[in-house]
Amino acid sequence: MSILAIDLGGTQIKSGLVSDDFQIQATFAPLSSPDNLPDCLVLLDGLIQPVRLQISGIAISAPGTIDTDQSIIYYRGTLPFLHEFMVRDYFAKTYGLPATALNDGKAAVLAELATGNLQGCQNAAALVLGTGLGGGLVLNGQLYQGSHFQAGELTFLLPPKLAEIEIEEMRGVEVSAVGLIHRLAEVLGLADKTDGRAVFQALSQKDQSIYPLFEDYCRYVALTILNLQTTLDLETFAIGGGISAQPLLLKEINRQFDRLKAEVNPVKTIIERPNIVACRHHNHANLIGAAYLFKNQLD
Repeated sequence: MSILAIDLGGTQIKSGLVSDDFQIQATFAPLSSPDNLPDCLVLLDGLIQPVRLQISGIAISAPGTIDTDQSIIYYRGTLPFLHEFMVRDYFAKTYGLPATALNDGKAAVLAELATGNLQGCQNAAALVLGTGLGGGLVLNGQLYQGSHFQAGELTFLLPPKLAEIEIEEMRGVEVSAVGLIHRLAEVLGLADKTDGRAVFQALSQKDQSIYPLFEDYCRYVALTILNLQTTLDLETFAIGGGISAQPLLLKEINRQFDRLKAEVNPVKTIIERPNIVACRHHNHANLIGAAYLFKNQLD
């Protein structure tokens, strides 16, 4: 039987059927995310009922802090109405089906560990460039969630300064892929400020009105990777999010990483260079990662 995986995003709900070996068998049309729990449950019911007899259970991916032991979502993300929602209890009582819940950044790293570009890694990370900066860590071959299920909340990394810190200075704002595209589209004078394709077409031609801004962005990402590397000594960093499908992004992040590493001699000679690659899974990463947790928790 299949696992029904559901990714509860801030703007869309994505879903699909995932096999026991973590292959996407089917996907369903995305739904607009609601702003309240009753409407959300109605939408979920519409996803579950047509496949209820085909599935072994339900795997949820969502933003926020999620207690994966108890399958409880706590508000730290973009869907505040899910605060203290008891995923396992609700789906068991309503549908008689087992269910699990997992933070979306952690789902991304599990997807790469299962069938992506982190297969075989003992120590690795996924950095998801989206509205903010999502993250997931694998240490000693296992997902590392921390003491409060908050490991990998990279959006909240702060700059080293003594003056009062503004929210715009959080790392998740500085390396927001959504923010990058919007800024560069504005400079280019594009009518559609979300037109990433047009932005990267200009970047591929080294348009000097925007390329230095792109270099700064990639340097911020590279700096984040370097700081994590000095702390965790990882084998590989996988870069995710829709923007990671652009080869130029990975090329520039790697270039900026090497430049940073070379700037300080002790860092250059002592800190080992990790692999920096794109995630294999993009749109389906959270579905696969959620299914991976489901299978491993219930087996």
